[in-house]
Order: sequence, then C-alpha cells, then structure tokens
Amino acid sequence: MRERYQPQIKSYEIHPISIKQIQKGHPWVTMDKFSEKFHPKERFIIASNRKKPFALLIHDPTHKDVRARVWATSGDFNRQTKNFKNDLGNRIQTAMKKRLDAGILKERNNFYLIFGEADHIPGVFVQWLNGEVLIQFYMNFWNFYKDYIVQQLIKVINDKVDPDFYIENCWLQSRSLTKDPALSMDPNCSFRSVEITEFGVKYKVLLGKHYDHGIYTDMSSVRSRLKEELTNSKSVLNLYSYTGAFSLYALSLGVEDVVSVDLSSKYIDWLEENIKLNKDFNPDHHKSMVTDTDSALKQLKKEKKKFDFIISDPPSSSTDKNKRTNSLNDYKMNLPLIDNLLTPAGSTLVFLNTHKVSMKKFEERILQIIEEKKLKLKVAKKFYLSEDCPTKKGFHEGNYLKGILLKKDD
Repeated sequence: MRERYQPQIKSYEIHPISIKQIQKGHPWVTMDKFSEKFHPKERFIIASNRKKPFALLIHDPTHKDVRARVWATSGDFNRQTKNFKNDLGNRIQTAMKKRLDAGILKERNNFYLIFGEADHIPGVFVQWLNGEVLIQFYMNFWNFYKDYIVQQLIKVINDKVDPDFYIENCWLQSRSLTKDPALSMDPNCSFRSVEITEFGVKYKVLLGKHYDHGIYTDMSSVRSRLKEELTNSKSVLNLYSYTGAFSLYALSLGVEDVVSVDLSSKYIDWLEENIKLNKDFNPDHHKSMVTDTDSALKQLKKEKKKFDFIISDPPSSSTDKNKRTNSLNDYKMNLPLIDNLLTPAGSTLVFLNTHKVSMKKFEERILQIIEEKKLKLKVAKKFYLSEDCPTKKGFHEGNYLKGILLKKDD
C-alpha cells in the first residue's frame, strides 16, 4: 500500500536579529522585510538560518506586530507539526498541574493556569476564576485548536479540581485585534457575575460584560507580598485603584483609613460593591475619590492628609479628556506630591506596566526624579511578576510588570 503523501512545511529565511533573539530565548518574530514574505495561508513555518532549519514557528498573519511565535528550536520540525496536538496537550497539562500541585487554590481561587510564552504555549493565557475558566488568545492561530484546548483544560480540571466542571463554564476572548468581552461557551449565557476570593477577600468579577473582567490576576502574588507593609500601616492611599483590590486587601488587614482614587466612576462603583461583599468591612474606614490622580494628590495635600503607605499603579498610558499621559513621565510631577503625603516613616510602591522600559531604566528614572526634586526617599524592595505568572529568560516583553518600594529616608 502506497504511503500517504505528507507535505513538507515551507521554510523561510528570517532576519539575523530574529535569529540572535531566538537563540537568547526570545519567542517572537516581528514584522520586517523577511517575515513580511511569510505566505498568509501558512499555519506553520520553519525558520531558516542560512538555509538550515532553525526553529518551528506558529504563524499569525493578522497580528499587526508579531508575525510568528516560536514553538520549537530543536528536533524534526516536520514530525512535530504532525504531532502538534499531542505536544500541545502535554504542555497544557504540565502548566496546569504545576500550579495546582503548588497549592495556589488554598489562598485564592483567582490565578493563571497558563501564562503564555513562559509556559511554552505562546499567545495563550488561561485564568481560573472560582469555577469559571477564561481563555484568552493573543493570536488568531489558536482559533484552529480552541476545541482541543478546551477539551484538555476540562480534562485536567476534572481530574485535579472539580469533577463536575463542564464546557459551559469556559469563556473565550480574543485579545489580538479587538477589545470585545469574553464569549461564553454556554449558548444560553451572555454574561455571568462571579464571586472570587483572594487571601480571604471577596471580589465581584463580570465575564462577558466588559473587555476587562474586574481584577488584575497578575497582581495577586504582589498583593500577598505586601502583607507586612499593609499590616503596619494605619492609613493607605490607592491611586489608579480600578475596582479596589489593593484597597480591599488593606481593609482586610485592619487598616482603618483607606482612600481610593480612580478617574472612572464605573470602577469606583464596582469598588464600593466589592466592599459590600465583605460583610465584616467597616465602610467608614474607606473613602472613594472619582477624579484624576494629579487633582486627588493636590486636594489631599490641601487637606493636609498623610498616609503610611501609598500605592501608584497607573496604566502605561491613558487619555484624560484631550490629554494623553505617559505613566513614567507623570512620576516627575506626581512623585513629589506622593512624597509630601507620606508620614515620616511612610513608604510608597510605584509601578510601571510596560515591556518598553526595563526595571533598570525605571529605577534610574525614579532615582533621577528623587535627586532632581530633592526627595527623601530610598529604594527598599523591587517587585516583579511571580508565582502563577512566571517570566521567560530572554523575553523582556513578558516581564512587563515592575514595582519599586520607596521608603522615607529622613
């Protein structure tokens, strides 16, 4: 019997810089004069270095910046494409079991089961949200395998977490081209309100309603590492508070003076709902301010308010009416105001959420502002992604979250 013909995967030369980056661990091939030649119908591509097979890529011609992502850098690439589903299933199981075996569920039911490139499943992020699973695709390539991915997720969850978990509890969201909310795999459900718990604090998340569901899961491990600072604080100011995760954690640890600031009344209302979910919280211990951060800082200074701990977690860039701001540049104006609001032994945790600036450059800029403005602050600790959100060596884009704890240096 004649053996069935198997077409060979097409090979393309890639940019020398891409080759060097992949050798260092970087998993992306971006748009350039080499990658623009990739045929749009090719699902898999073999990247060549001087006509020698170098890496197996998964291709996404629709992404505006990232043209392809690395699947493998060794082995028989043609054979690997034939066994792609099995390899994908093994990677999914490895990523999920690593977290579930680590016992994260004991402290929170809000965490990542899969964290993209760091788990060798590029462009796929999966969150566990108290019985609901949110699957996010950052490349359209994965739409070809969504049913298989869901099948593998359910298999592990049934085995390790909940034997009664079904496909109706899965949500799919594309994060590559549009800003649409997640879609339920239950045809009779358009959105769902879910109550999650993180370190004993309850939060409401909404799936299917908005682009973001109401809590930044990648910050969960950071919150847990702030327990000592928050426990020792009598007053906390949470800037860019969103739906209030840091504020609620502070209230749960006994802080009796918490102020939350956000420009969005929608998010502040959501924060207030989260406070009501936690019956043992005293609402008199919290104050909300619907305004921009600059105005809030000036108003609090005018009121002669002081805080033991101030959290500043701005978006990398935002638009306030007709004004576009950049968080790194804004610290030149805001850090002196933050310093002025700190008690003599106070501290502030300043964040930067972008891969475009390294921790080294972020720290250098903060220290430059401290020197220029003659602020009495010193670097005490640094924060990165951790636990269920690992980082990958050589992949600076995946190491986007940076936090610097500054203490008063009187």
